[in-house]
Order: sequence, then C-alpha cells, then structure tokens
Amino acid sequence: MVVLFDWDAMNTDLQTKWTIPLVDAGDGSSDAILTFPDELLESLGWIVGDELWLDVVDNSIIFTKI
Repeated sequence: MVVLFDWDAMNTDLQTKWTIPLVDAGDGSSDAILTFPDELLESLGWIVGDELWLDVVDNSIIFTKI
C-alpha cells in the first residue's frame, strides 16, 4: 500500500491523503502495479503519459513529475 499526499493541499488548512493499494502484476514476478486515481492526477496536474521520477527518502516514496 502506498500513501500519497497532495502537496499543494498541504499548504492550506485542508490536507488530502490517498491510500492506494498495490496490485499484484499477476505474472509471478512479485512486481506490483500502482494506479493513480483520476482525482489525484487532476489535483497534481498530471496526465497519462507524464514521466515521473521516483525517490525513496526516510522510508517514503516521493514521485516528482519530470
């Protein structure tokens, strides 16, 4: 499970948090698929096809649009 925050919302009194389950890829590889909800994509200004940078900092996963 991955927990993502809307960083823009964190600058306001309202904080938004998404908890997104990881889905087994189903191919025996132990890989997982993370599907971002449409509401999250819209709030971040991301669209399908955007390239993201993934970084791990202090046991947190940070996605940044490239």
